[in-house]
Amino acid sequence: MTVVYKSGDVMKKLGLKESVFKKYYLALEKEGYSIQKNSSNHRVFTEEDIQTLETFMQLIKYDGMTVESVAKKIGEMKGHNVVTEEKSSHDVMSLITIALEEQAKKFELQKKKDEQLLMERMQEVQAKKFEEVERQLEEIKSSSKEAAASSQRIEEHLVKKSWWQKLWQQ
Repeated sequence: MTVVYKSGDVMKKLGLKESVFKKYYLALEKEGYSIQKNSSNHRVFTEEDIQTLETFMQLIKYDGMTVESVAKKIGEMKGHNVVTEEKSSHDVMSLITIALEEQAKKFELQKKKDEQLLMERMQEVQAKKFEEVERQLEEIKSSSKEAAASSQRIEEHLVKKSWWQKLWQQ
């Protein structure tokens, strides 16, 4: 005969609040994991169910793993609550491996996005710098033209003064 536990006992054993506990087992059931019910239509949990919930709690700790994604992976691996002890430990390792592979893929995608954003930002900065250098170059050219014109006017003025002074001196 299989030993079964009431929800309250499982929550205490796992250290879960009722709302979190309910969220976990409902997510598992949605993905095809079967939890037995007693004659009063209340859920009863076997040792295998408790192990599955413990695995669920371990996987949910991984960054990027959602309740839905963990439930889906467990549902794909187990499908129901008849699991041998040996298969259960193998499933835990498989699930952890799958979770880590998914995290690596997500990390790689984020890395590529970040690299693309960095390249775009660098191109924007280079374009702005180029525009600034061109603007400064135009200012220098304009200043040079103004200086040349001013020099020309001074030179013309000096020539005129020299002519006038020459006339005066005679």
